[in-house]
Amino acid sequence: MSNLIKATKQLRTSLIMKIQFRIRGLNANASLRVWLRQQLERLHSLIPVSTAEVVLERQRDNAPAFRAHVHLAVPGPDIHAAARDHTLEAVWLKVAKNLRQQIERRKTRQQLRHKGQRQYPPAVGRWSSAPVAARV
Repeated sequence: MSNLIKATKQLRTSLIMKIQFRIRGLNANASLRVWLRQQLERLHSLIPVSTAEVVLERQRDNAPAFRAHVHLAVPGPDIHAAARDHTLEAVWLKVAKNLRQQIERRKTRQQLRHKGQRQYPPAVGRWSSAPVAARV
């Protein structure tokens, strides 16, 4: 049975991710797209991503000039992040860090839910089973 689970996980992570780039105000050369694709593949190894929409733009009139927005279509609620900064690398690092944190939080919540280790606050109220002295 464990071999079946491993095979399913490998199949899930090996699925092809569709990536759509919208790059405005920048020279969108092939090396930039390859670099962004590699960064997204790292996230794809953490969670199965079916599609990724990446918007990068440089607005010369605004400061900070670079803006990035990424939307990942994943099982469950989609994940998205946006950031602004003065360089393309800095804005991408902010977005990638935010996406990674959201993925890790989701995985942690799922693990706690499955293990039954979820922490609930103590129920102290009028109808709780706590003694009267504890409610006061």
